[in-house]
Formats: sequence, C-alpha cells, structure tokens
Amino acid sequence: MKNQTVELLAPAGDYACFMAAINAGADAVYLGGTKFGARAYANNFSQDEIAEALRVAHLFHRKIYLTVNTLVKESEMPELVPYIAPLYEAGLDGVIVQDIGVLKVLREHFPALALHASTQMTVTGVYGAQFVKSLGVCRVVPARELSLDEIRDIKEETGLEVECFIHGAMCYAYSGQCLFSSILGGRSGNRGRCAGPCRLPYTDENKKQLYPLSLKDMYTLPMIPKLIEVGIDSFKIEGRMKKPEYVAGVTAVYRKYIDQYLSAPDRKFQIAKDDELLLRGLYIRSDLCHGYYEAHNGKNMITIKEPGYGGSQPEILEQVQKKYLDKKPAILVKGKALIYSGKPAVLTLYTDTLSVTVEGDAAGEAINRPLTKDEISDRLSKLGDTFFVMDALEVDTDNCSFMTVKALNTLRRNACLALEHAILGEKPKSHVLAQTVKKSKQPDYPKNNLLAASVSTREQLAEVLLFDNVSIVYLDSDLFLREKSATQALMQKYKKQYFLALPHILRKRSYAYLEQYQILLKSGLFTGVLVRNFETFQWLKSIDYSGQIASDYTIYAWNNVSLELCAEWFDRVTLPLELNRKELLTILDSAWSELLLYGRIPLMYSANCLQKTLKTCKNKADGQTVYHLTDRYQNTFLVVSDCLHCYNILYNTVPLSLHGQLENIQKTGFGVLRLAFTLEDGRQTKEVLTFYDKKLQGAAVDFTWKDFTNGHYKRGVE
Repeated sequence: MKNQTVELLAPAGDYACFMAAINAGADAVYLGGTKFGARAYANNFSQDEIAEALRVAHLFHRKIYLTVNTLVKESEMPELVPYIAPLYEAGLDGVIVQDIGVLKVLREHFPALALHASTQMTVTGVYGAQFVKSLGVCRVVPARELSLDEIRDIKEETGLEVECFIHGAMCYAYSGQCLFSSILGGRSGNRGRCAGPCRLPYTDENKKQLYPLSLKDMYTLPMIPKLIEVGIDSFKIEGRMKKPEYVAGVTAVYRKYIDQYLSAPDRKFQIAKDDELLLRGLYIRSDLCHGYYEAHNGKNMITIKEPGYGGSQPEILEQVQKKYLDKKPAILVKGKALIYSGKPAVLTLYTDTLSVTVEGDAAGEAINRPLTKDEISDRLSKLGDTFFVMDALEVDTDNCSFMTVKALNTLRRNACLALEHAILGEKPKSHVLAQTVKKSKQPDYPKNNLLAASVSTREQLAEVLLFDNVSIVYLDSDLFLREKSATQALMQKYKKQYFLALPHILRKRSYAYLEQYQILLKSGLFTGVLVRNFETFQWLKSIDYSGQIASDYTIYAWNNVSLELCAEWFDRVTLPLELNRKELLTILDSAWSELLLYGRIPLMYSANCLQKTLKTCKNKADGQTVYHLTDRYQNTFLVVSDCLHCYNILYNTVPLSLHGQLENIQKTGFGVLRLAFTLEDGRQTKEVLTFYDKKLQGAAVDFTWKDFTNGHYKRGVE
C-alpha cells in the first residue's frame, strides 16, 4: 500500500474549470474539444486552448485526456486525423474513445497515444475488457453498474488500467445502450446530445406522478479505502457541464482523503462533517448514493420524488472561490544571479529536480550609482505572468555594475523560458499521414432481402415457423433457460437457419448460464449466434466457436472503418438504428448487412429495476415481468424486467415499421431484413408476419397498425 498511487481525474467543460482542477490537486483532467465529444452542450475547448492547457498541465506534471467518445459518421471520419494531429504533437496524454472505427484510426496514425475505452463502450466484465485490450486499449472505463468484485476481476485478469467514476450525476441506463433521447427527440446520447428524458416525471400504474428513472448523484468519499484496495487506478469525477466551483470543491475534498488514506492506511478512516457538507452544497441532485459498487440496484438509488438539483449554497461557493479560483497554481523556484562588470550576466533557476542557466547582456560599469543586491533581487524575482514563484534568490555581484531594466527583464524572461522547456522536455511524437480503408471480402449470400425474425417467446416462435419465407430465426437465449425442451421440439419440426441470440447485457451473475449456451451451440440445431455486445463475442472467441456470428445493432458500425473491423469478426452486421437512409448508403455492403424492418425498439437497458423501485422484487422463475410508465404526453412505455439476468428493458411506445419505405429498401438490396418480436402475443406476431410476407412479395395489402414510427430511417440524428 505504501507505494500505491491513485490518479484523481477531474472534469473540465471550459478553461476556467481546467484551472480549477489544477489548483485543487487533480492528477489529470479530461476535457472535450470542438468535435467528437460526448458533451456537445458544454463550452468545450478550442484547439489553442487545449494546447495551452497541455502546456500548463505538463508544467505541473499533470495529464490531459481528450474525449473523442461519440459515434462518428462516415462523412466526419476525414476530420479525425487532422483534428488529433496537432494535439498529439503537443503532447496529448490520452484519448477516451467509444467508436471502434475511431480506435482503429487513432491506433494506426498515432502509435504512441494512450487509448482509453469509454464507459460508452459498455464494458460489463472481464470478457469485454479482454476484447478492448485486443484493440490496443491500455485503460478501460467500465460500466458504472459494476460491483467492486467485478472491477477487481477486470483488473486482475486483464492487467488493464481501470478508471471508475466516484462522484457526480449518474445515467439510469447502461452508457452506450440508451436511445431514449434519440428516438423520442432526435438528440442522441451517442452523439453527446442527450436531452435527459430519464429526469422527467412519469405516471406509474397507481396513477402517481414520480421520477422513477432519475438516479441520485454518486458520492463515494466514505468508500475510498475499498475503492483503492480493489485496484482502481483512476478515480473519475463526473461533471463536464458543471461550474468551476464544483470542479475545485469536489476535487479538493477527494484529493484530501485519497492522500490521507494512502499515507496512513491503517489509521481509522473518518470523513469530517465540514467536508461532507461542502460536497452536499455543490450542485447535488436532491440526494446522494454510493452507486452500484455494493448494490446491484435499489429504491434508495432513485430520487423518485425530487427530480432536479437543489442548487448550491452561496457560502460554500464563496469559500471555494477564495481558496481555489482566485489564485493561480505556483511552482516554487530558487535562483542565483551573477552580475559582474564587463561579463555576461548569468541567472540560474532550479527546482528540486532540475536547473537551467542562461546568460544575458554584459553588465557595464556604473557611472553614477551601481545596482545593489536588493535591486537586482527585486527585478529578477518578479517572474511576471509565469507560473514560477521565486522562493529564494542569491545575488553575487561586484557592487560596481549596472544593467538596464530591459536587460534584466530579458535575462529573467529567458531563464523562465529555459526552465519551462526543461520541465516540459522534448515532444518527439509524430504521426502517420496515410489513411486507408480496406474493405474485406464478405461471404456470398444466395440473394438479397432474406427475411429473418427474432423471437423472445415460444408463442412467437410457433407463428414464425409457419412462414416459409422466413429463412433465419433468432431465438432469445432466455427461452432455453425457461423452456428448453419445448423450444427445441418446435425447432426440430422446421428447417430454418437458427441463431442463438445471447443476452443484451452479460454480467458476472450470468456466467452461470454460459455452459448451457455452449451445450446448445454444440447441439447441431444452430447455424450461428447473434451477439449484442463485446462481452459475448469475446466469450465465443474464448471457447473457439466456429459457427456463424451475426452482430446486432447494439454493436455500432457508423462508418466504414468500423464496418471493416466488423467484417473481420462477423458474418453479418445489423446496421445501426440512428443513421438515416443516406448515411446507411455511405457504409452499406448490402450482401452482408442486415436492416431492422419492424420491431419495438429498446430505448434503454438498465441495471436498476422498475418493479423493485415501485413495487417489490419478484425474481420470477419464468424470467420476466412487465411494468407500465406513462409520460406527460400520455404515451405508455412498457418496461420488461429480465429476472434471469437482472436487467430492465424500456421499450418505445410504438413499434418501428418501415413498410412505407419498403420499395426503396428492396431496391437497395440488404442481405437480410429482420422482423423483431418482443412484446407481441401470437395473434399480433401472425398479423405482422402476414403483412410483411405479402408486402415483400409485391402484393397490395393494407397496413392495419394505428401507431408506428419510422425511427431514424428518414431523419437521422445530429
């Protein structure tokens, strides 16, 4: 423990916040520039501001990580390398990334740049961490929902640096797996534009208006010993939309207690009341919780009745302002000046670890009054607008010399510049200029527009199997955990390409089912597997699975570089739901692309359970329960609790249906078109199948659903 260090990582939405973080003791700062950052509505930094922040940070031996943590469209990819190049050459310490295509480009063009996997990549365990490590990542920011035990496993089994949130606002959904704001209002969380629909009121099944999706802010100060002992490398404070007072105050308090514990781990760990009150007085969302580190979910994590911030206490803001914002950080230096008539003036500046010496103009012989030691000391000790402060200056002079004020100022300025250069050191980084994208050869399919259906119940499966034109069937893996024999009996009656659809979220608690999945895949019933995350894909690699693998739309391929990677890994890729038709065409390799034609879109996946929050935990043996929430526009959302894996899925109020776009879709020639059945009963399943079966064959048939959405197929997201 004596040699253990922990990085304290603070947020900065603008330059004032950056300086607040440096003043308050942050080891590193994460910030966003004008592009590719997941806080589009923060002030963010210009290129020049980032370069200056890098200079200042490195003077104080701190680091800066740039957020490039959004999904990137094909039209934007040419901007990526020119955007990063000058910052890389200026000494950028690392980049936080979500998009796998962006990861690949940065790894190839900037080989010395540290790549961090964003929490937006939804790494929920060891398998996902192993996968991003294979992509060249040196640090992972796992899902905030992970327990201390799961974080320890990632650290011990992968050796990656692990960065975890310790304070601030929390999303209700698994980060990177939320389309709530996107589908409802076109503001995508995957693009840094989330409108925060989880913070709005909803009416529950008892007609009460509540805030059941609004999580309390995270506060882990009392947990610092446990967080350090589990092996977390970087403690991350949330808040790039917050003010400098928040950044400084929160950073300073956590700095104090991290240092206190590391210096004396055997001493009783106690939080002073004043420090706790300070944190509670800085932009807190109604109340605090310890997050998911020791709780899988729970009512005590939800605000329920109080949706927003309680504000900040003026006296606390004033206190933080005076202590951390009204001053600038300082580097204490010592110096020695030699001023002798007829010889160049010499000034040496030194810190505890290095020194520099510069020569100036030659001093002249004083005609009237020579410079005194005090005058020389006074003029050379005023280090101007630098971050250096003269702690002590030794002056050696012959007491008969004279130099102009300008000459002394130049000597001092050159010494400060030399010391700054010595501290910053050389920046030998260079980047690779060429940028090429190679399209991998894909498997040949007999024809385009093959019809597929995904099912989550045996009732849906029974209807799907009756339609000859459905060539591919995705079966939810939970079906086999609930009704294995009956499901397999149905499958054996009909010749189809069956794919086992693995869980949307894979956590350690679900590892117990992996052996059953492996047995199913060896049964001979399945052509392949549908994966929804990198966890299950890496698991398949670990068991040397050799069948076909299709990726779902939750594994994002927004650009051709991402698609190139997917071509190496998957036999078929389901295209993302947030790109419009024109954008899809820029990345489309139709023969192996799959498009969702119909289905109720999951708006979010969450570890927190609506049933447990508003009623009681049912933990149903059959695997799921359904709850209804109504928004302020009287739209009803269905929330399914998957009790086998213990996560919630909140579905859109109406299904996606692209029947009106079918002519263009068929002309485009996608490899596979999918109908996704989630909450439909047998009658509804048959109705959808009948309509699309006839429609795809060119028959004139009326659409009977009253409400539906085109999703983003026509509009897309910003």
